[in-house]
Amino acid sequence: MLTKTLLVFFIFVSSTFFIHMSFGATGERDASCHVLEISEHCDLSGIGHLVYGDLIVGGVLALFFHHLAHKNQVRIDKIISSNEDHRLKRKDFAVFHLKSQVTAMLFNLGRIKKTAEFYNAAVKSDYHPLTLEEKERTWKIRTLNERIKFEEEKLGRLLDVVRSTLVGAQDVLEPEVVMQTDGVITFVGEMVIEEQQDGMMEFVKYAVSKKKVLYLLEKLKSYSATMHTFKKVEENIEKELSASVYPNAT
Repeated sequence: MLTKTLLVFFIFVSSTFFIHMSFGATGERDASCHVLEISEHCDLSGIGHLVYGDLIVGGVLALFFHHLAHKNQVRIDKIISSNEDHRLKRKDFAVFHLKSQVTAMLFNLGRIKKTAEFYNAAVKSDYHPLTLEEKERTWKIRTLNERIKFEEEKLGRLLDVVRSTLVGAQDVLEPEVVMQTDGVITFVGEMVIEEQQDGMMEFVKYAVSKKKVLYLLEKLKSYSATMHTFKKVEENIEKELSASVYPNAT
């Protein structure tokens, strides 16, 4: 605001001064003197005062506006640099949390698988009817079944957290990473624990799910916080995953 006020004041003073000088120089001049001539025998004419005054004012204004443009450009560059730094920090933060959450997801999948194995072992265990063995077996089966459901619900909540993190960071992450993470979340979320006719629990597509999660985790671990980029993960892993999902494909 102060700069604009000084600019207006300068223009007003300069214009008033040179207009006053031009009117003051409208007296008689030697006819042989050019209208813009300045010499020992020729005083500057009124028009000359206006022309040279305009040149001086124009030059000063040009320098002034160049200074303003430079200041604005510096300010814009700082804003752009600040925004880029903020974007990279958000990216680092998102990758760090995704890596932690995917690790927790892998751990949770392992717990579900292990609990299902304990459940199946309890179902297959020998017992004598109407004895303490049967009571303990029934209690163990019920407890493990509840534990499996608890871990499944925990996995569902964890998937929601990963999805929320992904949505909040999709503007700073590479589209490839966003699509890959979303695909893994969708695939794992569609997994089910099915009870077979013999009473056993089958963790459908566990092996493929584990490979997909491990591949995603390897991708996230390849991120460099210094370069803010992901390294290229071996393509044969992805081919192996595709072959596992579509074993009959040709």
